[in-house]
Amino acid sequence: MAKRKLEGDRWLHDGGREAKKPKQSKVPSIIDGTSPAFKHKSSTLQKQESVEAEFERDREARKHANKLAKRQRRQAKIEAEATRLAKAQVHGHHVKPEQDSELQEIKGGIKRLRNEGLQDQDTKDQARDDHSRVSEDKHDAIQKRDNPMAWTVSEAVGGQMLDLDPLFSPNEDYLLIAYETSVIVYSTATSLLVRKLRLGHSERLSAFAFSSTDPSHLYIATRTGVVQLWDWLGGRMLHFWFSQSRIYALATSTLADENEDSKELVYTINRKAPGPWKISAHRLKHGVKQNEVVTHRKSKESITSFKVMGHGNVIIATSGSVLALGIAERSKETSSNDLSYTWRDIECPEWISCFDVRIVEAENGRSGKNQQLPRTDIVIGGLKGSLHVYDDLLRQLVHKEKRSSKGSTADWTPRKLHWHRNTVLSVKWSRDGNYIVSGGLETVLLIWQLETGSHTTLPHLGASLDGIVVSPSGSSYAVRLADNSAMILSTAELKPTFSVAGIQLPADANIDLQLPYLPSVDTPVRKSVPSRRLRFPVANGPLGVLCAVPAATAPRLPSLLPQHASYLQTFDIASAYQISRQALTRTKATDLNIGPESNTIEEPNIVLMQVSHDGQWLATVDEWMPPKRDLAIVTHDDEQATKELRARKEIFMKFWLWNSDTKVWELVSRIDDLHAHDSDIADREYGILDLASNPTSTSFATVGSDGFVRIWTMTARERHGSTIKNNQGRNLMGWHCRSIISIDPEASSPHIYTGAKLAYSSDGSCLAAACSSCLPWTVHLIDVQRSTARTGPYGPLEGPLYGLGIIDRYLIMLSEQLLVWNLVTQRLVYGFTLLSQLSECTPQDQPNHLAVDAQGGTFALALSTRTDSQAAKGAKLGSEIMVFEPANPGPVFVQKLPHSATALTTRYGCPGYLVVDSAAEIRTLAPRLFRPDPSTALPSPPATPSRGLHEIYGNPRNVVDLGGEEVPKQFATSLSALSIEPRIDDQESNVVPQERLAEIFDVGPAYAMPPVTDLFERVAHLFAGKRGT
Repeated sequence: MAKRKLEGDRWLHDGGREAKKPKQSKVPSIIDGTSPAFKHKSSTLQKQESVEAEFERDREARKHANKLAKRQRRQAKIEAEATRLAKAQVHGHHVKPEQDSELQEIKGGIKRLRNEGLQDQDTKDQARDDHSRVSEDKHDAIQKRDNPMAWTVSEAVGGQMLDLDPLFSPNEDYLLIAYETSVIVYSTATSLLVRKLRLGHSERLSAFAFSSTDPSHLYIATRTGVVQLWDWLGGRMLHFWFSQSRIYALATSTLADENEDSKELVYTINRKAPGPWKISAHRLKHGVKQNEVVTHRKSKESITSFKVMGHGNVIIATSGSVLALGIAERSKETSSNDLSYTWRDIECPEWISCFDVRIVEAENGRSGKNQQLPRTDIVIGGLKGSLHVYDDLLRQLVHKEKRSSKGSTADWTPRKLHWHRNTVLSVKWSRDGNYIVSGGLETVLLIWQLETGSHTTLPHLGASLDGIVVSPSGSSYAVRLADNSAMILSTAELKPTFSVAGIQLPADANIDLQLPYLPSVDTPVRKSVPSRRLRFPVANGPLGVLCAVPAATAPRLPSLLPQHASYLQTFDIASAYQISRQALTRTKATDLNIGPESNTIEEPNIVLMQVSHDGQWLATVDEWMPPKRDLAIVTHDDEQATKELRARKEIFMKFWLWNSDTKVWELVSRIDDLHAHDSDIADREYGILDLASNPTSTSFATVGSDGFVRIWTMTARERHGSTIKNNQGRNLMGWHCRSIISIDPEASSPHIYTGAKLAYSSDGSCLAAACSSCLPWTVHLIDVQRSTARTGPYGPLEGPLYGLGIIDRYLIMLSEQLLVWNLVTQRLVYGFTLLSQLSECTPQDQPNHLAVDAQGGTFALALSTRTDSQAAKGAKLGSEIMVFEPANPGPVFVQKLPHSATALTTRYGCPGYLVVDSAAEIRTLAPRLFRPDPSTALPSPPATPSRGLHEIYGNPRNVVDLGGEEVPKQFATSLSALSIEPRIDDQESNVVPQERLAEIFDVGPAYAMPPVTDLFERVAHLFAGKRGT
């Protein structure tokens, strides 16, 4: 047998010759940069590392702020020492000569510090302002300049809505929704995106609120303690301020004094770990990056939420089950700087999960000493599902204190309303105070009439209600759902007038304040919260990106987070709009999802999903297993219970056909319990391990734990020998198994495989199957037409196998190493280790992916990256995207992402890839296409327009534009090299129907259109004979 040897970073085949002793005993890693494969990178590719240096500039401003704070503390210490020595001289104390010289040095040091601080402040202000305005534009420009292989990464689309209430504009024409890195402005009339306020690359949003003096201004607070002021109508940042603490909530209020003009204060809940929680008031002055801060309340317990009402005269805050009310104490001579609050605490019946306040101002509109207090009505949503209503609570507290010397320790009994079975997640007062609107985990919106105590329900909203907002006029409700969507309902008819939905994949978002543990039948005792499942099946088709998603993505109760994907979402990344959402399994999202013993009913889980080559058929595999408690009565021990559970396991493979009229996937066929084992091994667990789609014909392939590969094809349905037709006269199609192929026909006994991967060749004639049980992975090649399999010399592989693919004559395998084999010569082309820095992580923590683009002749890897220093700080996994050509061991493109990739798939109809990360964001990775010569692709127009593409892009006969750089035509890639073959007859040109162009440009209004480069690419593909997505 021919031997293999390790030479440098590549495993080479020696053709049967004696293997030489390797020069290196350790396989170098591609991640740490020691692999000689990286020596193949061009000098321009190395320039891409300068992009990381540009990102570091975003952190310089923060470091500069810390440096300034240290200088101020040092200056204060020096001034204190100078004051002490000066007092000693005034009182006649003897001052030594060395102390006198020390005093002079101190004075000189103070002067130098002040001058240095002013210079640094001006430099830092200018740099910060410039960098904040153009940071992302500069990032795009640098990437276009330094990217040698002409690959581009698009801006992230999607993201998870934060647990913050949306904001209505004062005229209710817009709705502002907060995401982790941006605030998106939607039009309430059209439900379309109007503007996106993007933060810097390293900033993460934590709170936002409108300015109380100018409704066109918006305050945004970040996790790092920076407060930014934005002109949200113009889409530009006006100013920013630094804070030394992390900000959790933000509110604004205007204080009007008789002796001074109206001034705006920004109130925050902040904390600098491990210190106490604080409620602070900030006076933010323009032109000064530091602000005046006054702390009004400190608490060792976490302050979960607060509201500032009555022009800053009343502050209501919650901390666990404590409701705290602060009343401003100000006289006529007291300025806003000396504002103080008197706090009164009330112990509520249960833990406060949400609350709302309604203030009715007194006649004089002022509070404080000798002032009439406003009417303060408070409603509280409890952890156990109750609503508690306090009427005119503030006045009752003050009057009670006047009549009793015991203070506010009396037992206040509120009015109780109870309908919710679980935690109340949001509650709001109506504008007139006659109604209360609440929502929770039951997917039902409740409207309570306080006078009668009755309620009206709007059920079946599809997901739990995480947030409710009443519009300024009270004519509509904005509802934010747990499935990453939002809608606006009219108060008169309770009908939706606005709806937006993001990508409904779970995001690995930071939840600052989670609700406490609540015992239930499923979890009677507190257990560690399971890690969130972030890897769900994702496919790409002509309609858009297809994602298998759960019923909810962001509940505030981690123990109730659904782990099973039972819905299908179709999302258009060009317009960032949801096309459709439907259930693919039996679901209980809108019914009472509770069993006879009050236990939660689990839904089936979609584990595999593929789309046919024409995009008209969808194949899915879902699994379901009953809970163990249901079989306790028929089993005696754990071993018998496990066998019974496996016997009752349900595995369904379903085939769906896209209906262009109803815009939904219709179920055509369902196959039950395929790949089931024989009776002698029925006690072993079975299932479908992988699913693959044929790239040239409408067929699918599955591999099961029984060691067999099944090929599924369509067939016309017949009844009594006649073909069944539908209403349109078309044949009704069904699916059947055309052939069954054993992976290892020479095996003496059946094996139970625990892992498998499938990959079709580009022409669909060959199918590669990699399987593993307790032994290392082995790869088999299957002739699809003859239904025969043979084992090749492509292994064995140790460790998990993350991906398998075929490009032309190359077989690509991704495990702990990247291996590329030549199927014709059966020799290893190259291979090297990839995961040396993640060896201590489990495979579940390493979402590594492989995608093969046969049309573009490349393959891409998504590798998890995290250095030891980042792991010590608790940093999350990031990703590194690499694009390779199968014949070249050096990557042609490398890009780092801040979040770990959860899915990697090819684009439909054109070269490139789609990357889905753990932040529920999608990025497009595609090569820049050279603009073809219009004379070869399009006929000459009869008349020359006054302004054409040659005036915009230059003369295409002389130069070709490449990312803003002019490249001589002799170095430009020809049209045939891009696999774009114009279909032009001898005397006729390629005619494109008007409807095809309308599909490209009719994606929304002008402000929601995709970039011009994407539109140009689609039009070029259309006229060249291929339709892009």
